[in-house]
Amino acid sequence: LKAKEEEHQTKIDYQRSLLKVSLDAQENERVRIASDLHDNIISKLTVIRLKAAIGTNSKEIDHLLGNAIDESRRISHELSPPLYEEKSLENVLITIIKRWSSVFNIYKRIDVRDEVLINKEVKLQLVRILQELINNVYKHAKASDIYFALRVTQKYTVLILKDNGLGFKTTTAVKGIGLQNVDLRAENLKAAYKFKSELGKGTRFIMKIKNGKDKFSTSRR
Repeated sequence: LKAKEEEHQTKIDYQRSLLKVSLDAQENERVRIASDLHDNIISKLTVIRLKAAIGTNSKEIDHLLGNAIDESRRISHELSPPLYEEKSLENVLITIIKRWSSVFNIYKRIDVRDEVLINKEVKLQLVRILQELINNVYKHAKASDIYFALRVTQKYTVLILKDNGLGFKTTTAVKGIGLQNVDLRAENLKAAYKFKSELGKGTRFIMKIKNGKDKFSTSRR
């Protein structure tokens, strides 16, 4: 009975931990959005206003407005990515990867062996996980190369992300809010994942999801 009580308490503590991570992640996302709006949109609009006041030619004003519109669209798409119902999982994830092509040398391998219908919610969780992982590489790894692989079979979806960055000791590393967020999303997907990393040799992340009925929909794969 004591062992069962301890196990039950461990599960409760874990659920509380996940809830805290979820709330922290939401708060961090609000801060990030506020920063994006202030640094990328408001500052651009302020410059446009000043340029217009001093009589800058319309061609330059139009160019600046175009940049502001592009930034607004990027923020909007990150908040609520469009067309997830219509796009396949591989196309959705490749779109995320391509946005980093100006920062990293990107290598990818897509292996879709079966026509699996995956719902929008699962696609969104995988997008958020991939975004979190690449942001971590960008902030901490000092990597120049990223390798991305996706394999989809009737039974499983497997996602792999590798980099050639600094690496870290997996036994002593403390998970920040980003990796805790990955934990939360993996828990929601009932997915298994692990990191393999060595100092100076980069990091490898692999996630495996069983394609159960709850992950199917009438959308494309």
